Amino acid sequence: MKNTTVFLLSLLSIPAFGQKQEVEAKLVEYGIAQAFLNTSLQDHDATHYFDIKTTTNDGTKNIVDIGYFNPELPVGKRWVIKTSNGVTPPKKEAKKFNKAHNTKQKDINGKVDDNSWKIVSDTENEIVISFKYDRESLPNKFAFLADCLGSATINKKTKRLESASFVNEGPLKIKIFNVTELDMTVEYLYI
Repeated sequence: MKNTTVFLLSLLSIPAFGQKQEVEAKLVEYGIAQAFLNTSLQDHDATHYFDIKTTTNDGTKNIVDIGYFNPELPVGKRWVIKTSNGVTPPKKEAKKFNKAHNTKQKDINGKVDDNSWKIVSDTENEIVISFKYDRESLPNKFAFLADCLGSATINKKTKRLESASFVNEGPLKIKIFNVTELDMTVEYLYI
């Protein structure tokens, strides 16, 4: 019986391990380094400027915030809001944006669960790979990401990450808010 249990467990672990190997093999086939996904999905050591546009629905209306990230500013002040619903935000809104985006933690990146990598699609122009974060590796602020399925879209010609998206797999609690639907997409535009 013990041998049967060990055999069944090893059968269950082979496909998961094989999926990561399959993903890495595909990336290498397209000339993309194996460590590409892990390093591309991190942002605490970001060295590039970029803009951000977030749309949040508070149950009654959409709130569109536009801002930017400046890696030369001190940690905790790198995210800056420019407008909220098309106007310069009042101090209260700017403070809320700052609290939500800026962090003084140095290591804010979670680790991807090695058993979660999967190829979702592989077309002529791009490859889409899904993944999940390991819950224990995420800082408390981003713990909700463990209940989301992430996907990374990589352009095969430029060998760059074009977008990362996260969709919840069930109801979430983010701080004090109960969230029934989360669809977050980060698009990377290289200038």
